[in-house]
Amino acid sequence: MTSYLLYLYTESPLHAGGAEAEGSVDLPIQREGSTGYPLVWGQSLKGALRQAAYDSGWGGYADGDDSFLDQVFGRAVGGENGPGVNPSAGLLTVGDAQLVALPVPALHHGFAWATSPVALGRLARKHTHARTGRTLPGIPQVNPAEGVCATDAWADTSGQVLGPCLVPTKRARDGAANPAAAWADLIAGEGIGDEPHLATFADKFRQDLIVVGTDVMAQLLRECTEHTVRVQLDPDTKTVKNGPFTSEYLPAESVLAAVLTLRDHTNGENHRELLEGLLDRQVLQIGGDETLGKGLVWSRLVKAVPGE
Repeated sequence: MTSYLLYLYTESPLHAGGAEAEGSVDLPIQREGSTGYPLVWGQSLKGALRQAAYDSGWGGYADGDDSFLDQVFGRAVGGENGPGVNPSAGLLTVGDAQLVALPVPALHHGFAWATSPVALGRLARKHTHARTGRTLPGIPQVNPAEGVCATDAWADTSGQVLGPCLVPTKRARDGAANPAAAWADLIAGEGIGDEPHLATFADKFRQDLIVVGTDVMAQLLRECTEHTVRVQLDPDTKTVKNGPFTSEYLPAESVLAAVLTLRDHTNGENHRELLEGLLDRQVLQIGGDETLGKGLVWSRLVKAVPGE
């Protein structure tokens, strides 16, 4: 098997639709029931990746009637087997894309990225699962209503304004090292990238990542997503036919991560080359409202270390 850690960095707001309305939000995003953290379910992500492969012209019939697309992602539901039947799950296992860092408005530097010990701990587990071989920093310890920052610029014990919260912050230290700064550097380098078109955001991420406590993060996760009110017009009269209704989006500049596992096959080398070309340093479309320019993400792959 070949494992990868897949990062998704949102270029535009992303709406991966949840199951049902929540309060005043008619079309909420997908969230974990226990923690409230936004995510993109593995089944939603796999469908989006399959569509990207299809749009990229995957074919190249190899064994019998199975194309590379069907071998890796499974056959499309429907066809001769009838609706709702998927005769092959494919060789690629796709995990949930969980939140790593959320952009939040601030009075300092315009905005910051908020993460938490939970989010960083999950990312560490993903590195271990994907066998990337990275030497990972320790998880910063932070009180539930406070934050620790990567740089002195955000240190303020009287409180930094992050979204609706006033958060006392201090610079994280662990001996001579700063684990918050180490995580910021690691995520910026492997999750955003230092190419010319992304370097400004990677540099800002290194400076403006704040690890907040559980109470603060819970508030930011609810208050700092985007809500858009829309209506549907009658094409003839141009009057409101349906709505208004409210859609929720994960904001641009959010960072998510998922683990991918590609099982072995006689065409394994071709599969790996195609998958890495499809997903490493590319722009993908995930979620709904694609005709409105939503759901564009920059993708990056971190490969497993051979022999790990």
